[in-house]
Amino acid sequence: MLETAAAETQAPAPRAPGTLRRTTGFLLVLFGTVGGGVSHWFIVWLIAATHGAAGLGNYSVVLAGATPIFIFLGLGLRNVYVSLAGAPRWGYFLRWRTAGLVIALALLAVYCLLAAPYWGIFAGMAAMKIADGLSDIALARLQRQGRFTALGGLTSANAVASVSVISVMAWLSAPIGTLLASAGAVTLVIGMCATIISRPRRPEADTTTPVGWRRLVAAAIPLTASTGLMSLVASIPVWFLEAHSAPQEVGRFTAAAYLIVAANLLGASAQTILITAYRRRLAEDGARSLMRAMTRHTWLLGIAGVPAVAVVVLFGDPVLRIVYGANFGASPLELLAFGATALLCMIGYVNSTVMLVLNWYRSQLVVTVATIVGAALPLLLATMFGTSQWVLVGILSMTGAYLVRYVTARLLLSSRRVDLHVAHELLATTP
Repeated sequence: MLETAAAETQAPAPRAPGTLRRTTGFLLVLFGTVGGGVSHWFIVWLIAATHGAAGLGNYSVVLAGATPIFIFLGLGLRNVYVSLAGAPRWGYFLRWRTAGLVIALALLAVYCLLAAPYWGIFAGMAAMKIADGLSDIALARLQRQGRFTALGGLTSANAVASVSVISVMAWLSAPIGTLLASAGAVTLVIGMCATIISRPRRPEADTTTPVGWRRLVAAAIPLTASTGLMSLVASIPVWFLEAHSAPQEVGRFTAAAYLIVAANLLGASAQTILITAYRRRLAEDGARSLMRAMTRHTWLLGIAGVPAVAVVVLFGDPVLRIVYGANFGASPLELLAFGATALLCMIGYVNSTVMLVLNWYRSQLVVTVATIVGAALPLLLATMFGTSQWVLVGILSMTGAYLVRYVTARLLLSSRRVDLHVAHELLATTP
């Protein structure tokens, strides 16, 4: 959606839940989101344990292609649906998501044919990504309704059931593709449950307003471009390492990079809760209150993250070797870069949430383009001057990306610019 076009009517601020219910909902969402990441990490651990670093490297190459493809074709529909003003019709978004998944499946087949012909992994990856996409848009309706206890309960159930099913399949010596497909089956069931639970009492046509395709595309294109390009932050180092180093190095990087995945999961969990609170704060208290909340939450996350980085540096190497094996260690410098990157990644979600609430989808695209430039610079320098520390270069690529992302977003989110935007929107919607 364009920055200057909110809607003719603002979304009604959800009724503030009680403190206990809000805390329970947040904890469940956090557990479910982190647990979902744990289930994916569990697959990575199984691959590393049974196929070694080289097998994990092959899986990483397929994942590096599948992730941006499915994100680009997902069109950012969940965030558009949740943040769009008015009462958008959910079924319309579901049809768009289904069409995107069909195209994404075809493109993933082409990618694997050209770059990663591991067809067992392809089949399982396709099943998992399709299930994730359908479940994601189903859970979006619960998020839009502000029903965080139900949302967190379902995502938590998905995490627990996925780990359980994957464990059973691994005990049966299932191949990699089957592990991925079994996780997808669990996710698909959770999505069906979310669809049933979130179904409105009255027919949707009576309770929602249609969203024209022009309005949807205006919001989706910059947002999906931003989200899709952001996924390249993790894929670019994998492709770079594959071209310049051995598969074992790719696997070692992937194993340690799950620290960044954990930071993304924590940031996404916070965004799930904050987006509704920020939207309500903007509607009730104005832009100044929203900016104060953004600053406060950024400081809180930053202060909490500093000791976590120290723990990573001190204990990361032995933990990696215990969890993955003797070949998966990391140097103190690599661990420091990973820890700093994870912290920058996490606090960047606060800025992203504010931009979503303001419907600044174009600004998010600007931030993401700058982020990709930040990711490319360390790789370009390494190519020009040469290095033997390929894993460290891959990490610094992500560090540069998230540093540029944070700085660019804060420059765009100046108080004066936000005040002018909100004042313009208020004049546009005043009869």
